[in-house]
Amino acid sequence: MGYTFLRCFSKFICCLPHGLQYAIGGFLGRLMWCILPPKRKRLAIGQILFCKITDDKKEAHRIARASVVRLGYMLIDVLRYPQIRNGAYKDMVEWHGRHYLDEAKAAGKGAVLTALHSGNWELLGGVLASEGYPLISVAMQQNGGADRFINDYRELMHQHVTYKFSTRELIKELNAGSFMGLIMDQDPGDKGMLVPFFGYETLTPVGPAAMSRMKGIPIMNVTIHYDPAKKKHVIIVNPPFYAEKTKDKKRDLLVTLTALNEWLEDHIRRYPEDWFWMHNRWKWTRRYYQGKIEIPPDMMDDPRLK
Repeated sequence: MGYTFLRCFSKFICCLPHGLQYAIGGFLGRLMWCILPPKRKRLAIGQILFCKITDDKKEAHRIARASVVRLGYMLIDVLRYPQIRNGAYKDMVEWHGRHYLDEAKAAGKGAVLTALHSGNWELLGGVLASEGYPLISVAMQQNGGADRFINDYRELMHQHVTYKFSTRELIKELNAGSFMGLIMDQDPGDKGMLVPFFGYETLTPVGPAAMSRMKGIPIMNVTIHYDPAKKKHVIIVNPPFYAEKTKDKKRDLLVTLTALNEWLEDHIRRYPEDWFWMHNRWKWTRRYYQGKIEIPPDMMDDPRLK
């Protein structure tokens, strides 16, 4: 049912004028905020304050709301894939640092592309794959028909997605020159390493640092941000760097992951409205800093959170 509805909704959206498409996106985003459970709203606002993005509670509320509302526009971009897949997406984006990708592709040794749940990360993967970069994205499985839908639409943009990779398969793809796309801003569970993030140690995915160290391949941080003045999504490819490699593997991973988390922090501070604040990023940290991530008691009854 969900799959059929999304396909039909996509066809409907593609028939509409551009302005109306995004007006619907704005409505859907505001609706998402209205129906978001108060507990999730408190978590998002509390994490913004916890990270000291702002000390103003009203500003934290505004950032949290904006981060949810923009998901409506993100959804519209994905629903428009049948409309933009054959090159129309080129007019939607502006590149900075693209030559780093071209150089890595020409070298043929593979690379790790790290990104985060900020801006339209789905469009980012689709554009990279459609532009001919040998990208394999490691993603999380969605629920029910939504998973089938998003993977069908990723294929429209020539994107190959996998949920899990064995180390052997991963090395084989890297040896063939593939780019491994890894989103590294969420809690990976017990497989992560404790690394500082916004001043507090929390579990961090090890994959990017481990692959770079093992294979001697570059890590490139890639971001996407919508610039309303230009009316374009700006894709920034940062200069490549390599994981530390000494006899102390744990130390090497920690140094590399700390640098990656610092990059994540910098981008989130620049564009806080773009990040997915609803994710409980500090699950591990909460055990040791009880009460500091929840929203302050004097806002618990704020009607705007209901």
